[in-house]
Amino acid sequence: MTEEQHGQNNLENHGAEPDRFRTRIIIPLLAVALVASLAWGFTQFRARRNWEIRAENQYNRSFSELSIHVGELENKLAEALASNSRPHLVKTFSDIWRQAYLSQEDLGQLPLTSVELSKTKEFLAKVGAFAHNIVAKLNQNTDSAAVPAATGEGVQYLSDRDWDTLNALYQQARYFADQLVDLQESMLEGDERWLRVDRLTTAALAADVTDRLETNKITKSFMMMEDGFKRLPEPEMEGNLLNLKPVPKGISGAEISQEQGREIASAFVNKDEPRYEVAYDEKINGDHPLYLYTLKKKDDKGKAAAGGRLALTVKGGHVAWLLKERNVAEKKLSLDEAKEAARKYLESRDYHGLTPVGAEEYRNVAVVSLCSRQGETIIYPEMIKVQVALDNGEIMGVETMSYLTFHDPQRRLTAPGLSVTTARSRLNKHFNVETVREAVILNDQYEEVLAYECTGRIGQNRYRVYLNATTGEEERIHRIDEHGNQIK
Repeated sequence: MTEEQHGQNNLENHGAEPDRFRTRIIIPLLAVALVASLAWGFTQFRARRNWEIRAENQYNRSFSELSIHVGELENKLAEALASNSRPHLVKTFSDIWRQAYLSQEDLGQLPLTSVELSKTKEFLAKVGAFAHNIVAKLNQNTDSAAVPAATGEGVQYLSDRDWDTLNALYQQARYFADQLVDLQESMLEGDERWLRVDRLTTAALAADVTDRLETNKITKSFMMMEDGFKRLPEPEMEGNLLNLKPVPKGISGAEISQEQGREIASAFVNKDEPRYEVAYDEKINGDHPLYLYTLKKKDDKGKAAAGGRLALTVKGGHVAWLLKERNVAEKKLSLDEAKEAARKYLESRDYHGLTPVGAEEYRNVAVVSLCSRQGETIIYPEMIKVQVALDNGEIMGVETMSYLTFHDPQRRLTAPGLSVTTARSRLNKHFNVETVREAVILNDQYEEVLAYECTGRIGQNRYRVYLNATTGEEERIHRIDEHGNQIK
């Protein structure tokens, strides 16, 4: 080898050394980056999967409760057809009202906004309104509530017209209940999922998905049920009884835009510590439309990760609910500390004068119920529920729909018709009273009633007994635990 060739080889060897060095550095860095990206992707997948499981479980629970309540509605309507006892009819129609109201709530929790269900919803509204009207008639007075029988023997508490209306509503309820049972069986056999319906509903906002709605078993079943309702005989109703659904007094103000809603949502979740990016997701139609926003939590490096969701009313931009996504692995705070954290959180967001009335724990998260107070009177319909993480006190969820429905800034309370002493004398003699205070509650007809809330014990059991502050009659009795939560 010549000297010139040897020198050339040395130059090539020296040039290769940096390349090999860079290769030894870059390959491990790429491997680390690949592992990090896979770990991040898996974390996102797991968070998304956990959210999907929770959403599917929530939809299944709502559908199951809808089936139960409609089945009970059918049963109570059948009972009413055979009854001619005023006390029994009052109780039965009050139960019918309650089951119709609960069924409406359950139906509203399902992702069916893209499916036309006007006749189905109208049936539930009619049966609830009819039940309310019958109870009002029966409660006017015991004498005028009864009508002479056609045979002249005895009296009947339902007129022939009311009985015919009841019978027509029963036929519709039986059809509704049968359809829901068939759908439940079909879902179990076909492994149908509510999330597929949810995705169809979301897609329907941007495109016509009629064909897909007709091929999905769940949506097709509801569409067929709606069509069946149209072919059933219409019950004759006295007057306009469909305006009994409460109009939310707390949903006030002008309609807002999506961007205005995004700013309101961002200000609400980031008031204490700005950590969430807020993005518009979709509009949820219904009696009171909502804007839905996704929340993405920023980590220490400023990267966005799964965070949660928040819904605002289109009218006025009021927060309807908030739900964050995070596992709470341990418990460090007491329920009393959680109550105070929830109260302060709402106070900082202009929900003034709320007081905790109960708290329960589930998987290291406290669910705190807070109600408005007017003077010393608790306003139970104006309730907000707040979820508090028991590891660090973070607010994980807020639900305000009851508050928005019944909040009345112009509320004026009347004085009780009975004294506290008289009210206590109406209680069971075995009931050992601990406290008595005034409270506003909802009665069986979902009307507000001023009551005395009497807390006490009989033996090892603890109770709250609500006495009507005007009549002294028992409105409600709840068995409660040591934290004030109703035992169901």
